Amino acid sequence: MILRPAKPSDANNLAAVGAATFTSAFGHLYQPEDLSHFLNSSHSLAAYQAALESDNQPIWVIEDQDRLVAYIKLCPNRLPCDPAMPEAVELSRLYALADYRGRGLGSRLLDAAYAYAKEQGSRDMVLSVFSENFDGHRFYERHGFKKIGEYDFAVGAQLDREWIMHRKI
Repeated sequence: MILRPAKPSDANNLAAVGAATFTSAFGHLYQPEDLSHFLNSSHSLAAYQAALESDNQPIWVIEDQDRLVAYIKLCPNRLPCDPAMPEAVELSRLYALADYRGRGLGSRLLDAAYAYAKEQGSRDMVLSVFSENFDGHRFYERHGFKKIGEYDFAVGAQLDREWIMHRKI
């Protein structure tokens, strides 16, 4: 499997993997109109094209035989941390298709993210994870993240409780 930086031609596959992964893990929690609104705004082709054109939203992908199966997306910190952490790098997405989970892809992607954060001079990484995503909590805790707060995250009209997690780089 190949780990590489995403390129503009990956936008369509990123949107497809993002929508499929979110829907398979969490789609059952939402009214169809809320899920549709969220996917159309956060996992649209246009959203990924904009991220790939940005200088401050790097994405790395893992391919298996030319099929995009996992990715990680970073951005400047937008999370409501207390105290504020404006210099932190935010891990905004870490997704793998269901049949590729448990293969160490998340760890490989996190290593790329840590290297990027260090290159940018950041000493902190933050992320948010759904409060009821217990597998996610365990994964991030194994990688040194600790819960530092909570906030409400909108999926359409529905608000979900999210954990904010942090780790030093």
